[in-house]
Amino acid sequence: MLNYRIHGERNDTQPVLVVLHGLLGSLDNWSTFARSQAEQRCVIAVDLRNHGDSPALTGMAYRDMAQDVVAVLDALAVTECDLMGHSMGGKVAMFLALHHPARVRRLIVVDITPKAYPPRHQALLQTMVSMPVATLRSRKQADEWLSAVVKHPMERGFLLKNLGRDANGAFYWQCNLAEIVRHYLTISAFPALTLQYAAPTLFVRGGQSDYIATEDMPLLQAQFPQAQLITIADAGHLPHVQTPAAFTTAVAEFLA
Repeated sequence: MLNYRIHGERNDTQPVLVVLHGLLGSLDNWSTFARSQAEQRCVIAVDLRNHGDSPALTGMAYRDMAQDVVAVLDALAVTECDLMGHSMGGKVAMFLALHHPARVRRLIVVDITPKAYPPRHQALLQTMVSMPVATLRSRKQADEWLSAVVKHPMERGFLLKNLGRDANGAFYWQCNLAEIVRHYLTISAFPALTLQYAAPTLFVRGGQSDYIATEDMPLLQAQFPQAQLITIADAGHLPHVQTPAAFTTAVAEFLA
């Protein structure tokens, strides 16, 4: 079973909102958003496999990751939910909605499309693998190590949330980095599907990000006929972290 955290109480007036993080993220990435919504609806944040406190499992295929999330829904007796995912989590959310449309009332996909992307994170992953985590004396050292490939301090802080510390004070990668690296090309890709998810779907892109181009709209509408696209001008690839107020407003309006 995947690790998850429930914010707020389930009620009969608002469907549960399930949120999925991106590559090298965790459910903590959604904490600010989830707390802001907890009075209106129940939000369930999930650690995807090999991330956060979820189990280390073999493989990172989207079919398997989507089924992991379905298992959480089944265990919590959630028959229908609103579903939101960022980046890799957005691909998991799209795969789940396409294959289990009756389980998803509305879908929100944050800064990703259902297509293969160039393996742009290979240098980052290699830098993380080569970092001598067991001999680090501080997070500042880890931050300096990552600065060679990640220039923005906020992005480095996001990635360094994966650093845990054992009882002896030694650092370690909390995510299953070896398995993520092994299947990175699978994560970068997306299965070719002819399925459609016909319910309302919102794609949110950052205006400073290149993950969703305007010319991607025919691709989005081919699989998600009710797709609409909004742009948060000041955001990059992490609009829920970089522009939380604008992001939360856009999501709340769509779900309402």
